[in-house]
Amino acid sequence: MAKKSRQPQPTPPAVVQLMTMPGTRVQFWAVGECPYCEARHYHPAGGPLADPLERLGEVASPCGNGPYVLTLPPRPARKKGKRGQRRDRWDERLGEPDDADW
Repeated sequence: MAKKSRQPQPTPPAVVQLMTMPGTRVQFWAVGECPYCEARHYHPAGGPLADPLERLGEVASPCGNGPYVLTLPPRPARKKGKRGQRRDRWDERLGEPDDADW
């Protein structure tokens, strides 16, 4: 068993946004805030015919402090429809007994 201090640290994630360079056909992944230096960094995502999702993954940080993982922002949770809200209310009612004397 290795000591906790010797175990490799997980690579931190960096949320990115796809941007195009004005006047050109080049795309970049823009890291809003570097997990090491909190600066904005850019990573090439390819041209208009290339799939930019192929460039996501672990990359070296331009500031030289170590690698991080380029990830897309998390999707928001879907809202429940009327049927789901009714089901939740129904489950709440069934879980609570009306009277202890029943």
